Amino acid sequence: MKQKIFQAKYLTAAVFFLLIYFPVFHHLDWEPIHNWDESLFAMRASYMAEEGKYLPNYKHWIEDGPRHLNSKPPFTTWIQVLSVKTFGISELALRIPTALAVFSTILLFLYAARNILGDIRIGYCAGFVLVTSRGFMREHVARTADQDAFMAFYMLAAAIAFYQYLESTTDRQRWKWLAIITLSTIAAALTKYVLGFFFMPAFAIYAAHKGQLLNILKRASTWLAAALVIAAVAVWFAAMDAAIPGFIHRAFSHEMIDRYTSTLDVHYAPWFYYIKNLHNYRFMPWLYFLAVPFFVIFSKKAAGSRPSNLLMLMLLSALSLLVIISFSQTKTPHYDAVVYPPLALLAGFGLLEVLKACASLFRLQTNQEYRYLAFVLVPFFVFVPFLMEPYNKTLEKTYTPKLQDANLQYGYLFRQLEHYPGIRRFTVLYPGFDGQAVFYAGLYNRKKGYQISLSDELEKVQPGDTIMACDKKIVRHLFEKWELQGITSYDKCFLATVISEKKLPLPND
Repeated sequence: MKQKIFQAKYLTAAVFFLLIYFPVFHHLDWEPIHNWDESLFAMRASYMAEEGKYLPNYKHWIEDGPRHLNSKPPFTTWIQVLSVKTFGISELALRIPTALAVFSTILLFLYAARNILGDIRIGYCAGFVLVTSRGFMREHVARTADQDAFMAFYMLAAAIAFYQYLESTTDRQRWKWLAIITLSTIAAALTKYVLGFFFMPAFAIYAAHKGQLLNILKRASTWLAAALVIAAVAVWFAAMDAAIPGFIHRAFSHEMIDRYTSTLDVHYAPWFYYIKNLHNYRFMPWLYFLAVPFFVIFSKKAAGSRPSNLLMLMLLSALSLLVIISFSQTKTPHYDAVVYPPLALLAGFGLLEVLKACASLFRLQTNQEYRYLAFVLVPFFVFVPFLMEPYNKTLEKTYTPKLQDANLQYGYLFRQLEHYPGIRRFTVLYPGFDGQAVFYAGLYNRKKGYQISLSDELEKVQPGDTIMACDKKIVRHLFEKWELQGITSYDKCFLATVISEKKLPLPND
């Protein structure tokens, strides 16, 4: 019997890791690097790897670009640099660290489920919930070379470590967990500044609920940890302000104060924007399963138990972040990325309780040797339409490559250049900033021997020039003024040679 249980456990693990492979790792490189944040981080990591300079400075990635000072700290970029140095500059190399951050978050689920909640199957359910949450498995979070999946990992690690810190009974244990909290917080702060502290109100409320807040504040170790975090951020600011005078002012104003107190880049939405998104599509149908842990948290029977305490901390952490970002005047679709791991752990707990109730109907749960087999069979034969629908929707974006975003056209067009080996020199006409165009122009110049220039000055176009354009206004201007001979195109994006200026019709024509 023990051997059968052992085999069933490994079968369950194998099925689980196969299920998460396709949403997390499969086809990471089929989409080109995205515009804005991903392209900026890609240029920064690639520049560091190529030049061996580890403070952000990508002004020389390509002449005349990019025209955007990304003032976010570089901790996560340094991790991407290791990948680029190992595998070379590519979409896959830049995104592998993101996928590993997602995988590490799932491993945290398994750790918490086994060592705190007492049932590793909660971790399996939480992992399944996370990789089928459309608010998390999307561009700018789990599928691109951005920073948000890392932030989710750092902050979940800090939350679980904080729980263990309060449960510790010896100084040695407390020091271990405090070190993890400190390192995780430094990593988060040196990735996205104040966002890394948005779970702290939850930590304070939970510690007060446990009657330990004053004890924590009295410990010298607490203030040592706080000093280390402040020192790490201060060193970063000092180094960058010395290299780029005025950097501190821009970081505080643009990255923090202005974003919270005013609407930047037309990113306006009502205060309930993120909550509404959870209900509309980003965390459905898993939102309904939160009712189960909510009941456990406030149940008198379960009050004070280890599962109830961890679930309470996860709920407080999610609420803390949602409240803070909901009152930010600038709201972008990815600010809520960090909320999905704690919500997934809560929903995973609820999902397992529902599955166990269903399994008991088949009288499989009563026999120890079939417990894990039931956990595998019931989802597939009872909840297939319900559970697999969000999984299938995730696979639509990650398993079946297709053009879904017009903003990716530069990347797709650049990939076609290899079919035209004679075209090595041309100008990309772009509207002042398009990070995707700038990234690929620099990449092809540095790694493939092209001579690509960037320009937003349409008046300098001359007959005989070879040009690339994707922007609608620029394309319209070119067709109105010039006779063009097409070389290749992708959707509304094209590479062409300028033949001659169009003659204006005479009045009598």
